[in-house]
Amino acid sequence: MFRIGMAAALVASMLVAVPASATTSTACSSDGWLGAWRAQPGGAQRFLQEDANDPLANFAVYPLALPRKISDQTLRIITTPLTSGDTARLRFSNKYGKDAVTFHNVFAGKQQSGAELVWGTNTPVYFNGADSVRVAPGQEVVTDPFPISVRPFDKIAVSFHIPEKLNSPPTYHFDGNHTSYLSPTGSGNHAGNLVGTQFTEQTTSSYYVTGIDVRGTTPALVVLGDSFTESVATTVDADRRWPDVLTRRLQAEGSPVSVVSSAISFNFASRGIRPTVLGPTLAGIGGAAGPDRFQSDVVDVPGAKAVVVLLGMNDLGFFGSAEQVIAAYKELAAKAHAAGLKIIGGTLTPTAGAPLAEATYSLPTALKGREKVNRFIRTSGLFDEVIDFAAAVEDPARPGHWKAGYSPDNVHPGDKGAQAEGEAIDLAMINRVTRCG
Repeated sequence: MFRIGMAAALVASMLVAVPASATTSTACSSDGWLGAWRAQPGGAQRFLQEDANDPLANFAVYPLALPRKISDQTLRIITTPLTSGDTARLRFSNKYGKDAVTFHNVFAGKQQSGAELVWGTNTPVYFNGADSVRVAPGQEVVTDPFPISVRPFDKIAVSFHIPEKLNSPPTYHFDGNHTSYLSPTGSGNHAGNLVGTQFTEQTTSSYYVTGIDVRGTTPALVVLGDSFTESVATTVDADRRWPDVLTRRLQAEGSPVSVVSSAISFNFASRGIRPTVLGPTLAGIGGAAGPDRFQSDVVDVPGAKAVVVLLGMNDLGFFGSAEQVIAAYKELAAKAHAAGLKIIGGTLTPTAGAPLAEATYSLPTALKGREKVNRFIRTSGLFDEVIDFAAAVEDPARPGHWKAGYSPDNVHPGDKGAQAEGEAIDLAMINRVTRCG
């Protein structure tokens, strides 16, 4: 049921719809907000859907299903903030859509289990006081602030109704590594339902919801990465990726730093070398190259003070050169410093012995390129700091390979590999580069 008329909703949409990269925050909480979670959109879901629950086929470690149409149904997207706050706001994106989309009857509550919510936590969320907003293609919206108690690793369920039958693919984040829920097409509005019985469909992709910010005055560390950070080889719904490991370590020592992953699976460091099928234009995965999304996905994260760059292996695996990756690093460093951010380079992890589906990552050119790129990261002085992920996980008896049990496909970190990566990070360095003031 509409809580406010459609006329008010349309006025609200004009007030809050903004370009996807319109705001900037480089100082700690300069506007009183702090980035808590991101699922940066990689494209529109045209051909593939990453779905660990009911895959049609498996490509290496990627469980894939056919894309879905969105039509008069309710979505319940599970998010995982990695910081604390008592007031929040949500970000929705229609960045890659070709049709306007309405976000109606939005709620945010805590997940009990599956699609069920903790009673008493499902809070209505508004757009300039309206319960609905219509967002044009290429635009994003930010909700009004709303009260909710958020702690690291809380599962916040964002529920919303899309009343239209959309004719174009939805904007989405390919690999959320958390199970989210949808009601069937044509089933209408169930956003306020707590039990969740209407949410009969599941996905590990994330649709439209791209961010949560909380009121806060502490710094954020942003990760610009790909599937080597956002690894589908880690356990679904278990929060075992290396940014999660780092967050637990920071929390244990009382550090206030919010770790915000802006990683997108299949992302590239450099422009122009990816095959046409990978990227937002055709397949709808991978997003724009690192330098082209740096403003929206790093600088615009509220409270951002430093960025970890772990990009480049996809470039090398798809026949790019070490020189192209290094040129992208130089551009990223210039952008970071111009924005007042510290930049941390992460060495590229092993890929020797990759399975047939990912065999290009094991070609001699890719392996030699990785060695050259890692030498540059360690010795060039381009980066303010370095995290040697490769040294933490590489088998000293078999250079170029992961240590035993660290990677199920010899490409992406599994739980054990991601744990080692997160434990290899110097906490004193993180606190130093993210210091406010």
